[in-house]
Amino acid sequence: MWMTDEKLLKDRGIATVTEYEIRAHVSIKMLLDAIRRDRVRHPVNSVSFSPEALSCNLPDVEARGDLQLHEETKAYKMLVFIAEFRDGPDTAKFSMRHAYTTAGIARQTISDWRSCHKLFDGIVDAIQEEMIDTMRAEAYRRSVVGVDEPLVHQGLKTGETVKKYSDSLLQFTLSGYDSKFRSKDVNMNVSGSLDSTINIESVRDRLAQRLQQKSLKEE
Repeated sequence: MWMTDEKLLKDRGIATVTEYEIRAHVSIKMLLDAIRRDRVRHPVNSVSFSPEALSCNLPDVEARGDLQLHEETKAYKMLVFIAEFRDGPDTAKFSMRHAYTTAGIARQTISDWRSCHKLFDGIVDAIQEEMIDTMRAEAYRRSVVGVDEPLVHQGLKTGETVKKYSDSLLQFTLSGYDSKFRSKDVNMNVSGSLDSTINIESVRDRLAQRLQQKSLKEE
């Protein structure tokens, strides 16, 4: 696949590559080796054995010329995408759009790479699992632990806080762990009222126990 800003790794700078490797938790060598192994997906043609042809399908051939430039650029852009997807800024945490934009590639390129490169596909899957775990933890914090909000009197902060809980988020979180809470008879609206006879504090305790048990099983 054609890409802009093609450069050899030696021209990217060791410090830059190393920084992305640390943030991505993946080495550039691992990505480059995978790209070379995946050359076998190319059909055999008149230049399949050329070390400079983009359609070379021999993993053991040492790339030169256009092939080396293409593969090293792809590996670098994969590295940047993974680093930004996994370790992007707080305002764009786990943002795929931020990641592929920073890497200088199109969204479709990510889909193409995932279908062609098993290693890359697995890494993206793993990051998305991290994202789900993070969202679960945040849902737990807001619905069970609670969030401290400042008390305001006549438009001024008093310096005191009050613990706020999201009952609607609590129901949504519970629905993933207990089928009872998927029932239409249980409805916690955004205002915080509970249209059932369920004790909200016992519900929070129950969710905390379930999440703790699940965490122990996954360790």
